[in-house]
Amino acid sequence: IRKLIAHRLGREAKVVAGLRKTGPATLGELVKVVYDDTRPQLHPVAERSLLAHLDKLLHDGRVRQDGLRWSLSD
Repeated sequence: IRKLIAHRLGREAKVVAGLRKTGPATLGELVKVVYDDTRPQLHPVAERSLLAHLDKLLHDGRVRQDGLRWSLSD
């Protein structure tokens, strides 16, 4: 369980870093940066995981959503 938690927290950090790099981005744009270690064929599935991370970060007040674009909160 610790490994899974560590992996999820690492991916969450990568989501935040990806938003710093891209600025406001859609899921499709962000998945390429955050899941650069995943085969592109799996990106549609990875988008679901990315959305879960973004929803959690939205709940935490760390990101915001404007239409289809996600960005870091000020």
